Amino acid sequence: MNSQNIIIIILFVALGTYFLRISGLLLSSRLKKYKYVDSILESIPSTLLIALIVPPVVKEGVIGILASLVVIMIMMKTKNIFLSMSIGVFIIYLSKNSLLF
Repeated sequence: MNSQNIIIIILFVALGTYFLRISGLLLSSRLKKYKYVDSILESIPSTLLIALIVPPVVKEGVIGILASLVVIMIMMKTKNIFLSMSIGVFIIYLSKNSLLF
């Protein structure tokens, strides 16, 4: 593949990304006229968060679920995102290096 083809691919991907973002903005202003659409649009961020978090947790297996529960418990107690996420990552690190079990 030569550099000209790579530039063409990058341009098409950039146009596609721009089109998706603009279409989302244009559609959101038109869809807000309907009441049931507002509730769907409000629930999208939480569903995206779940879609980003659940697959890696499931991939890690039992230790991923354990680390997630520890993160949730620490977050509920301390309200400190950095501390809870750091401990969760540390638990996974210990597991990956066979230092936990």
